[in-house]
Amino acid sequence: MFGLDPLSMAAGFILASGAPMCPDHPPTRINVVPRTADVDYDYSQSLKDIQSYSTDTIDPYAFNGTTITQGFMKGKIDMQHKVWLKQASLPRYKAACVWYDQIVVEISIDPTIVIANELYKDPCMRKAVLEHELKHVKVDREIVNKYAREMGNKLMSELKSRGFTTGPFPIEHLQEVSNKMDTVVKQLLALQYEKMSVERKERQGNVDNLEEYTSVNDECPDFEKNKEKLYHKWLE
Repeated sequence: MFGLDPLSMAAGFILASGAPMCPDHPPTRINVVPRTADVDYDYSQSLKDIQSYSTDTIDPYAFNGTTITQGFMKGKIDMQHKVWLKQASLPRYKAACVWYDQIVVEISIDPTIVIANELYKDPCMRKAVLEHELKHVKVDREIVNKYAREMGNKLMSELKSRGFTTGPFPIEHLQEVSNKMDTVVKQLLALQYEKMSVERKERQGNVDNLEEYTSVNDECPDFEKNKEKLYHKWLE
C-alpha cells in the first residue's frame, strides 16, 4: 500500500519555499544501562509451601511421576525508558523542528532464590540447590547485558535511518510530531523486549534439564536416603 504522510508533504512545501534548515545540535545521546540487584535469599518456606508457586519450567520427568520443587529463582526483568526531545521554532515561517536529545533505557533484574526450609537445613542439599539456582541468575545477567547492547544498537540504527531531527514542519503539528517520535522509541524497545523474553525463557529452560536435576540430587546421597520419608510426610 502506498501512502503519503501529510506532515512530510507539508515539510516539503516549507523547504521548497526557502525556509532555513533545522539548527545544528549535539549528537543524540543513547544510553542503555543494565542493572542487577543483589541476590536475595528466602529459606523461610517449607517444601509444601513452595509447591504452590507457578513457574515456567517445563517438567523434564516422565508423565507418570510426581515432580517436587526443591527451590527456584524468581524475579522479573524490568525495563524503563525516558526520551528527552528538544525543539526549535522558526517564527518567520510558522515552522518548527524537533530532535532527540537523549534516550535513557534501564534494564534491571531483581533475583530472589527460594530454597525449601527442609533442604536448607541439610548443608549438602543447600549447597547443591543453591549452585543450581545461581545458574539461573547467571543466565539472567547474561541476557540483560546482551540486550542492553542490542537495544542500544537498534535504537541508534533505526533512528539514524529516520533522521534524529524532524522538520521543518508547520508549527501546529509540533505536539503530533513529538508524540510520534516518542512512540517510535517505545515500539522499537517493545520489540526488543519481546525478543529478550523469548530467549530468556528458552535459555532458562535449558538450565532445568533432566541431567542437571539428576546431578543436583546425586551430589547428596545421604539426603537421598531420607527423601522419600521427608516428601511423603507433606504429600499425604
